[in-house]
Amino acid sequence: MRKNDSLIAFLAFAMYFLTGAACIVVGSGLPHLVKMYDMQLDQVVLLGSAYAFGRVLTVYTTGRLVEKLGPVKVLAGGVTLIAVFLFGLPTIANYYAGLFFAALGGIGMGAQDTVCPVLLSVAFRKNYAGSLSAGQALFGLGSFATPFLVGVLLANGRFFYYAYYILLIVPVVMLICMPFVKLDMKEHVQNQEQNVKPIHVKHKLLAYGAILIICAAYSAVVNTLGLYLSSFAENIGIAQSTSAFMLTVYNVGCVIGSFVFVIVLKKIKAQIVLLVNNICALAAIGAALVINTVAAYFIGMFTAGFFLGVLFSVIVAVATRIGYERISIASSLVATASGLSDILTPVVTGFLVGRLGVGFSFKYAMIMIAVCIVAAAVLRLNTSEKQQEVQKYVDTE
Repeated sequence: MRKNDSLIAFLAFAMYFLTGAACIVVGSGLPHLVKMYDMQLDQVVLLGSAYAFGRVLTVYTTGRLVEKLGPVKVLAGGVTLIAVFLFGLPTIANYYAGLFFAALGGIGMGAQDTVCPVLLSVAFRKNYAGSLSAGQALFGLGSFATPFLVGVLLANGRFFYYAYYILLIVPVVMLICMPFVKLDMKEHVQNQEQNVKPIHVKHKLLAYGAILIICAAYSAVVNTLGLYLSSFAENIGIAQSTSAFMLTVYNVGCVIGSFVFVIVLKKIKAQIVLLVNNICALAAIGAALVINTVAAYFIGMFTAGFFLGVLFSVIVAVATRIGYERISIASSLVATASGLSDILTPVVTGFLVGRLGVGFSFKYAMIMIAVCIVAAAVLRLNTSEKQQEVQKYVDTE
């Protein structure tokens, strides 16, 4: 890999790590933020909603800006906004200021959604899908970093929000590195088909619809498991001290799986991984429910995480390879579908769980995985790696 490509790759992976760390800031510090603001939990949790809204409402515009200004300038803007979020949230202990800073952080995350696929398409021409999987793994590591830092600081008698100041090292280093990046967007656009091997579609509307459905359903699965996994474990009689680790085991599976699939995606098509992984995850969760033992649940959730953790990057890879001529726009549409699902899932699951019990959360996750499987099968049947196969299909219509 050339020196410039290495720097581009570093910035993309650092951004994945940074957004992984930033998106968990509210959740990892929620009890402490409640005390800091001296407000109720149901009010403080809206900081997370502000973050999600900031991302959803601006990510498409961010994708357009990438085309007009170039990815490095947009990345610089996104990194700066996340840095403002990390610094402003603990420094100005005002709830309404916190909502504002959270929205800025969400807007900054839109740069990851739209810029990183473009950067990785330049740096990893031979393994684009695998590089996205590695990015997903670093996002997962970032999600571990924030609660880990908070825990270490609290254990040593320090303020929880020092963790946010420590994380500021990442955006500062990124901003220092950015002026040294050389990226000719005109040359990149001209070579786009070589950088990102296209996936050709038979029915465009059907293929794009399947991608968006998969993205929304997958995000619903991830959100549901993240929200209710520990509560589900307690509900079936697992000790509170033990149930808290079930989500950790699931997340460990996600990170390990993302690293493993960097290699797998060199050999197996992304569309096949998207279909097979959902089937394996559904089987793992179903088996855990049938066996119904503590060990089965832990093994089942690790296995489910192993196969599910990589899938957002796979969805982005497929979407951007279909829309290879406008990668930033394709990835922004995926991020929008994911973000809307992030906002709606707590509302929908809260209503259902409130009436059917927390045990229904697993069933809801399985239903959403089944939706992913059906949509992934439709996508697989409507895509091809070769233009000739699509043209032959069209000629027979």
